[in-house]
Amino acid sequence: MNSLKNFLYQKTTLSVLSYLTKHKRQSFTVAEIAEAVLMSESQVKSILEDFCQRGIIECQILDQTNRFMLQEELMYVQAFRLFEDAIELNALVQAIKDRTRKIVLLDRRNPNEGKYASKISVFIQMDQENHKYIYDAIKNLPLEREIDPIVMSTSEILKLSVDDTKRFAELNSGIVLWEK
Repeated sequence: MNSLKNFLYQKTTLSVLSYLTKHKRQSFTVAEIAEAVLMSESQVKSILEDFCQRGIIECQILDQTNRFMLQEELMYVQAFRLFEDAIELNALVQAIKDRTRKIVLLDRRNPNEGKYASKISVFIQMDQENHKYIYDAIKNLPLEREIDPIVMSTSEILKLSVDDTKRFAELNSGIVLWEK
């Protein structure tokens, strides 16, 4: 975890929510979550009970075991996922910003299901000669989730802005993390 994330996640509630939003499974047990976030089962159970009361997760008892399922379609859960993606991309932005013109975090939710993608989608506009540098930086960055990059040169962007205005608008509609 990078230092910004460590600072923000000193609150254990955010650590649990982070874990739930990153791992695409039907349900989790208290023990699974506690082991993953390095907390006691009693701490995790208390947090999960609070999440249940607030409607953030659905709680069920299956085979005499409490199971918890994140309500991905909730707007604030999706906003949290984007917030966390932006935090995770901070190291990448710092590593490549001098060789790019624009870096945009894209919202890749399925609008029909209200669920977010398992990969972090990012659009990067750069000069032609920096392709390899940017892909190497992405490949070498230790992240908890995979990055799905769309890397385009300025000339490709200009062509796209004429040939496919809808796609051009989509690539520029995310959260701008860096722009020259």
